[in-house]
Amino acid sequence: MFARRSIKPRLKYLLWITLYQISFMKKSPYHVIKEAVEFAKQKDGIYGANFVNAILRRYINEVLDVIKKNEPISSIDMLYQYIINNKPMPSEKSISIGYSFPEWMVIRWLKRYGEKETIRLCAHLNKTPFFTVRIEAVDKEREDIIRHFEKKGITFKRARFVNDAYYINKLAHVIDDPVFKRGLLFVQDEASQLAVIAVDPKRGDVILDACCGFGTKTAQIKWLAKETNVFSIDRDMKKLNKNRNKGNLIKGDVAARPFKEEIFDKILLDAPCSSVGIIRKHPEIKWRLNEKDIIRHGREQLAMIESLWPSLKKNGCFIYSVCSFEPEETLLLIEELKKKYKFVVEKPLPILFNNGYFISLPHETDLDGFFIARLKKQ
Repeated sequence: MFARRSIKPRLKYLLWITLYQISFMKKSPYHVIKEAVEFAKQKDGIYGANFVNAILRRYINEVLDVIKKNEPISSIDMLYQYIINNKPMPSEKSISIGYSFPEWMVIRWLKRYGEKETIRLCAHLNKTPFFTVRIEAVDKEREDIIRHFEKKGITFKRARFVNDAYYINKLAHVIDDPVFKRGLLFVQDEASQLAVIAVDPKRGDVILDACCGFGTKTAQIKWLAKETNVFSIDRDMKKLNKNRNKGNLIKGDVAARPFKEEIFDKILLDAPCSSVGIIRKHPEIKWRLNEKDIIRHGREQLAMIESLWPSLKKNGCFIYSVCSFEPEETLLLIEELKKKYKFVVEKPLPILFNNGYFISLPHETDLDGFFIARLKKQ
């Protein structure tokens, strides 16, 4: 509407971000414009700066001010219909532009959830996130830890599903605190903690934490059942060096069949994934991904499970989890496994399950998007 020639991608993205800030965030439009113009000047010179300034000021004068004076904005869609002279847009474009999501992602969700639920999902993922911590302490020590942080203005609210989990209002002061550095608190979403609850570790179990990373889930397994023998494997040595599971750390690739057959009672694979479920905390993910990435992740996850499956004892349990709710990484992947292996799908948790699986859709649960399957080997 305002530009009569093609726009460089960098300037296009800058305009999108700035238009969103002007329209939907509690910031002074002129302050936001000044920052955008300065950025354009640094990257594209005075010509780029003048172009960005002209587009944004025209938007304010001809669109935003007119809408605010003459009609209340009842939805994000309405604003963008004004931008294109009140011409109706297809719902995927309207939602994509209005809620700042890639169109391909919106189309996927529209096919599965319909327009109303897709809008709810996008709107929820645009909200300011809250964070969850897990406290490894009991009784008086736990109370002392909470009081210690409350004196610093951090509020603790007990989580809904996990006893050791608490919602907090600030994160920065927690991770810089000596109590956190002593390993008494872990920043871990409640859905992620539920993946370890689904493992249900018991005394004497030999358990593998595959793709263990920094060892957050390893620590939770050992906290829940201290009489277990837990092994942690990851390809990243820097992460392993921060894992406290000393003596049982393995640097290796789980996709390369690193273990003998039938040695583990339980295997937890919290697999690398598209991370669609944590867009609320990391909004850059939606622009970094493309649809092929989701398909690729699904194939890689399947290869990891196939590599680890022989190392699971008969009647042992394989717990598969991802911070995603995309079919290729969740239900379709399990259906593919059923063609190759014999197992029983066990209900992993007493909550939020669908046909035996735990599925968290963020706008429904207010947790990260997450999937957990517990498969008992036959």
